[in-house]
Amino acid sequence: MNDVVLFVPEILCLAGALAAFGASVGGRSYKTVWLVSLLGALAAMAAALCTLGFSGEPFFPGIYRVDFFSQLLKVGLGGGLFLVLLLCRELTTVRPGARLDTPLFLLLSTAGMMMLVSATELLTLYVALELSAYGLYVTVALHRAPKPGAEAGVRYVVFGAVASAVTLYGISLIFGATGSTYLGQLVFSEGTATLFVIGVLLVFAGLFFKLALFPFHFWAPDVYEAAPHQVVTFVATISKLAAAGIIARVCGLVLDMSAGMVEIFVVLSVTAMTLGNLAALVQKDLKRLLGYSTVAHAGYLMLGYGAFSAMGIAAAIFYGLAYLSMSHLAFVVVCALGEGGDNPGLDSLGGLHERSPASAAMLLTAMFGLGGIPPTSGFVGKWFLFAAAIEGQQLSQFVLVLIAAANSTVALYYYLQVIKAAYLRPANGRPPFKLRTSHRLAGYVSMVITLLLGVYPTPLWEAAQRAASLLLH
Repeated sequence: MNDVVLFVPEILCLAGALAAFGASVGGRSYKTVWLVSLLGALAAMAAALCTLGFSGEPFFPGIYRVDFFSQLLKVGLGGGLFLVLLLCRELTTVRPGARLDTPLFLLLSTAGMMMLVSATELLTLYVALELSAYGLYVTVALHRAPKPGAEAGVRYVVFGAVASAVTLYGISLIFGATGSTYLGQLVFSEGTATLFVIGVLLVFAGLFFKLALFPFHFWAPDVYEAAPHQVVTFVATISKLAAAGIIARVCGLVLDMSAGMVEIFVVLSVTAMTLGNLAALVQKDLKRLLGYSTVAHAGYLMLGYGAFSAMGIAAAIFYGLAYLSMSHLAFVVVCALGEGGDNPGLDSLGGLHERSPASAAMLLTAMFGLGGIPPTSGFVGKWFLFAAAIEGQQLSQFVLVLIAAANSTVALYYYLQVIKAAYLRPANGRPPFKLRTSHRLAGYVSMVITLLLGVYPTPLWEAAQRAASLLLH
């Protein structure tokens, strides 16, 4: 297979970024830059879809692998970017001087994430991880109000730099223990087992930062609250899918040493679910509530990873793709309500079903999905995660699933509070509004995906199983 063909999704994503940059410096209007970026995202998604059945190594053997797993995630990344860019038609929460550059940085970050899910060598993984982060370091600080934007940017950069350093140190320990950085060649001896395990845990720590898993989550609620709405949408959807994908690939590496890792993953899962849900209970800012919800969902994903099995990894892949549409759907409403620049709170949802029935329906579907209520993809995704967790029929795993189920019940309280505010609170004089055409399109696509995967999950579940099987060869 021609190497260029295997790298086409990444090339088109980078070409879209270059075209957007050219349009920007060429004095074109923001609408032109936006349309170019939108076409770049759509082309990257289409290329990933067309190469879904391809496999090979377009560079030096062992450092970068294109297979069904990587291309499936690239379809999700390209599609997610397209949906996020649809919300960028009007960047009212981004400072005016930076609006032309925002789509460019989102394209560059997505290109890095596409490279990340294909990386099969630790230094390649690290470079892709950094490429995916640099655009976000810039864009989270672009809020039109200087103070919150600066705070969000500094917090994200500081935590990101620490996570980057920890990851790099972990890679050095793995290299010291094994003499290799190729994922397929990492075999440790009894004499270096401890060094290898510590190195793997440190690499995981850097990846858990991207997932906003406890205790690497402290940046998430503050950045969600203070960053521009569309940028937070990107962080809450595409960034999480990329993190879920690369963690799945690294989990395939440590299956042989899973006996020493299960307890750590269980503790992280329980703590993240519990802390995220309890903290979300008292939130009044909708973006901050969704930030803590992200922490809880990272804990649910750990159920799949902690199973250290093919079914567990498949469940995590399925849930990562399903979560993208559910979270995006919630942020469509956030972007619509917050066009004036303010963060929507629960009070601002009053009378939403009368002011904008479409927005209320989207919010209802999103909350049902995130809460795991049928017939949404959130219910099916949690079912797969719970089934994977108890597959080993161990008492500790059964208890873990009971804790996860209890946490899901707690989460229902604050998700239903959002629905209650939208459907039962009075409008109090707030005027009706219509969704922009681009917002409406993005919302309806995410709503259809969320409901379709809840009713008919078989194609995606089979694809996730096929992708997981490739990681375990």
